[in-house]
Amino acid sequence: MRIPNLSKSGTGFIKPSIFYMVVLLMAVGLKYHYSHARSDDLSWILGPTAGVVEYISGIAFEKEDGAEFVNLANRIIIAPSCAGVNFLIIAFCMAAFSGLHHLKSSVLKIFWLGNSAVWAYILTIAVNAFRIVASIYMYKADIYYHGLTPERLHRIEGIFIYLFFLCLFYVTLDKIIRFCTRNREPEQKKGIHRHSDSIGSVHAVVIPLFWYLMISLGIPLLNRAYQKNGPQFVEHCLVILSVCMVVFLVVFLIQSGCEWVWSKVQFYLTVSRSAVKDRFLMFRPKKETS
Repeated sequence: MRIPNLSKSGTGFIKPSIFYMVVLLMAVGLKYHYSHARSDDLSWILGPTAGVVEYISGIAFEKEDGAEFVNLANRIIIAPSCAGVNFLIIAFCMAAFSGLHHLKSSVLKIFWLGNSAVWAYILTIAVNAFRIVASIYMYKADIYYHGLTPERLHRIEGIFIYLFFLCLFYVTLDKIIRFCTRNREPEQKKGIHRHSDSIGSVHAVVIPLFWYLMISLGIPLLNRAYQKNGPQFVEHCLVILSVCMVVFLVVFLIQSGCEWVWSKVQFYLTVSRSAVKDRFLMFRPKKETS
């Protein structure tokens, strides 16, 4: 009896879809854990974050009961709200989904999922520590006035830093994916990649922005958070959208500027190589003709 080729049937789609389901289940599970976790349950991320903050700023923190890290002299508390778990979820989902559809082997997909989790965890600790240190120095600068309260400025600063570094993370992932897959593709697909490089500056913002808005606004909307305090939720949405537009412009300009500079560097390198080659050929002895 002939065994049917399942890879060409409808069941062939089940295998890749399992990995996407795993990513979503991990994200939902981590979100559920964070929403019900006590301070003790978040020591796996609060502890390393406090250690990095202490190393960067030189401000010593002590662990109190409940796994909160405090500095009484400067009245600084690194609490569960400062854990950055939402950013961890966003970074993990973005990294996993960005690479899974480029990989054919199940082993490579599992390897990519594991690396995505590790990269997202390391990035979260580094970016969250940077955000906390920036908040400490901004609070000391005393730049608050009128409606710009410490809480609002803290929120604006957090949104900007999180989304900006999320864009940098995506650019890095995109470079890794292109490097790993370019040599295995036929020439016609390489041409498509060259064309897609020209719009990379847009993707560098749009994709991180999609994931950030989906987690920071999409989930609260699904949970009907606006029913608890409508005006506060509207203000929160307006602040997020406004800061996201600023980050969009900043990253787009930086990416476009870097691409313009790199194109000029490549042009001058090509011209220089051509000039050196022409100069070398001038001194080559000419062949004698009979």
